[in-house]
Amino acid sequence: TVSSSFMACKDAGRDTEEPEIVEEEMDSDVYEEGVMDEGFGAYDANNDTMWDEEEFGNANQTTFSQWDENQDSSLDNEEFYGSTFGVVDANNDDRIEENEWSEGRDNLYANYTGENDWDLFDKDEDGFLSSDEWNEGFANSDWFNEFDENDDQLVDNNEWNSGIFDGWDRNEDGFLDQNEYNNYNRNRGNS
Repeated sequence: TVSSSFMACKDAGRDTEEPEIVEEEMDSDVYEEGVMDEGFGAYDANNDTMWDEEEFGNANQTTFSQWDENQDSSLDNEEFYGSTFGVVDANNDDRIEENEWSEGRDNLYANYTGENDWDLFDKDEDGFLSSDEWNEGFANSDWFNEFDENDDQLVDNNEWNSGIFDGWDRNEDGFLDQNEYNNYNRNRGNS
């Protein structure tokens, strides 16, 4: 938490009363200007406190190779959905809980599901999504096809990074700032 002082007037309509100073503890997701954590700053090649898509790609190389099971430098449909399942499974228990679903939806796949699609995906109604339920639920979505920019039925590292980057870039300014980075990593339990 960040301690923040602010002035609060009891009656905004009066300019004769002295404002009261109130101390309040506030949660803050805002990073201090120019201060970056090591994970983020290590890949900020031009030290502008933001990542462009190339810097993001440099930071994300290991992740892609881990999910490229056959090491052919691309993800087929099965590898793609397996990797996205792994991204959303924040606690790595091989199932997706409803809170993980909600966080993943906010960060990755809101364009491919409805707000209330949890029940459509959780076919056996056990309160979790298995990888089979995940794959079946996304089978008819455009998610893979939108990542596959060149329509070759494979997602290469650049396409993967571009798709993930776009999902993290909440303000759609073409850069990831420390807050966008922290938001995703907090959801993954890494912050």
